[in-house]
Amino acid sequence: MSAAKYVYGVVPATARAPKTFGIGRRRVQTVTDGDLAAIVSDVPNGELTAQREDVMAHSRVLERARNEGAVLPMRFGVVVPDADAVREQLLKPYADELAMQLQQLDGKAELHIQAVYDEQALMREVVEAHPQIGARSKVIAERPADASYYERIELGQLVAEAVERARTIDSEVILDALEPLADALEIASPSHEREAARIFFLVDDARLREFDAAVDELGRANEGRLRFKSTGPLPPYSFVSLPAEA
Repeated sequence: MSAAKYVYGVVPATARAPKTFGIGRRRVQTVTDGDLAAIVSDVPNGELTAQREDVMAHSRVLERARNEGAVLPMRFGVVVPDADAVREQLLKPYADELAMQLQQLDGKAELHIQAVYDEQALMREVVEAHPQIGARSKVIAERPADASYYERIELGQLVAEAVERARTIDSEVILDALEPLADALEIASPSHEREAARIFFLVDDARLREFDAAVDELGRANEGRLRFKSTGPLPPYSFVSLPAEA
């Protein structure tokens, strides 16, 4: 009986399997059908866990594949019964769509840009831009907490609205600088109140240095108030559209 297969992603049939171990340190190989191939490995003991090392192995295999050429990354946790199922459930029924996306994404990488406010610098800017916030804060600070409960709620709302306005302005500045250098982008919702922006960009390999330089320039222009973190180049996770059944 053939082993269940863990599927990492789809590549052209001419691509070689990445030279690295997969989940459970299993050998990575390809299953081909026509012009397409799936990068797979045997599922350890027929089971799959979401251990940190498994997630890292999934990412490592895909990053090695991207370094060699175009790859359509699958989400973590895709398991099929055997190699024949890889062909019959993924490669054959979606061949045209997969081939088209491989062509579109060839030579492109995903980069994650995160901009996070320095909390003290942000609060200084908020108070300077909205003097009523500073004035209310001083008055409330002189009153007992139980006697100023509703005023504190209102002040919190004012601060949140001011931060959201600052976030909108800074996001536009970031997009003005980076969007012209990208082929596509996806804007993610802030993961916490100090995050100014979290954006995923699809960038041609030939423009990666130019893109990195633009991010560095944003960092210098916002030194002391915004900290920029760039992650990538990565496989185009956010820009692959696989059928829900795949």
